[in-house]
Amino acid sequence: MTAVELHEEVAGVFTRMDALIDDLAGDGIRIDPHTHLGLDEDGMSQTLEELIAHLDAHKVAHAVTFPLHDPDRGENYTVPNDRVLEWAAASNGRVIPFCRLNLTGDPLAEARRAIAAGARGIKLHPRAQAFSVDDERLTPVFEIAAEHRLPILIHAGRGMPPIGEALATAAERNPDATLILAHAAIVDQDRIASLVAGRPNVVFDASAWSPIDLHGLLTRVPPEQLVWASDLPYGTIRESLFATLAVLCEIGADMKTREAVLGGTAELLLRGEHPTLSATPLAPRDRVVNLARQRLGGYLTAMLPMIWQRRPDYVGHFGLAAAVCRDEEGQLDGIGDLIRIAERRWDQALAGTDRPTLEDVRETFEIVLAAWVLAYSPATQARWNELPA
Repeated sequence: MTAVELHEEVAGVFTRMDALIDDLAGDGIRIDPHTHLGLDEDGMSQTLEELIAHLDAHKVAHAVTFPLHDPDRGENYTVPNDRVLEWAAASNGRVIPFCRLNLTGDPLAEARRAIAAGARGIKLHPRAQAFSVDDERLTPVFEIAAEHRLPILIHAGRGMPPIGEALATAAERNPDATLILAHAAIVDQDRIASLVAGRPNVVFDASAWSPIDLHGLLTRVPPEQLVWASDLPYGTIRESLFATLAVLCEIGADMKTREAVLGGTAELLLRGEHPTLSATPLAPRDRVVNLARQRLGGYLTAMLPMIWQRRPDYVGHFGLAAAVCRDEEGQLDGIGDLIRIAERRWDQALAGTDRPTLEDVRETFEIVLAAWVLAYSPATQARWNELPA
């Protein structure tokens, strides 16, 4: 296969993914409440122009954004916060700025300064900034957020100890401050969700790679406590929309609910309002899954860190996953096609003299994730099969 032919194959997959996203999403506003701008110490970066291009490509009206773990952060994040405020002002309303705080300086003074300059929310990253959620220095930060009815987005993903009780206490003490728990709160999901289920001032963002994490969350909390999010530039809009909508499709969420998750609820939060919650979650805790789909999901899951770390498939997960798709009972043939395309794309990325690029990683990752999502969700796979190849 030539490079041109492979490019056309990959483009065809993305066209199909985008069509299914549009089919499942409805006509409601799309708002991404978790993106970054600037430069991170880990080398990741994103410009305003790159962010706007992503939004335009996927019909996203607005994105909340805040600084990365910037080398210029100083004690108070003043320089990165000012950059984000300037970029937001130049975005014609597309970008909604949050300020990021560092507790080693004077977080309250920086919050006041940034809010006066136009920040419409606060970002806290306990792992990167090395503090705990129950740190007493956060008390005035929660209070100023409550005073101005501003959301606080808190990292609740990998690399942290369990934080369920501390988050629940913060939410209870500050009912007028909305807490957005990033990455579906996978750091301590079951405990956190059981403590804050039914609290309208706590929502979870869906920037988690695993559809199982999102499904598990929606067995604990009503859907009004979930907002879609991408985590750009670490995640992508396509992959996060595809996974979130597949989970909502699989649990039987109606169009009104899907539109709320994709933007309606975030719009409320940014106005300082809280959503009206359903009495119970949509999804039951127990779920019957075909064993072939479980096996396929395991192999596909193992590929994702391999791709992100730009490593060859030493174990042979691509071949193992493709072999599972031969199971007639699982009805997985079309997923096998995706796996073969992803393998060819990754082989192409590794064949060059340079290390695979971020584009190589993103394209391969999105195809593998799509395969995993379809393996997880028979309901979404049925809709996928109806689309022209």
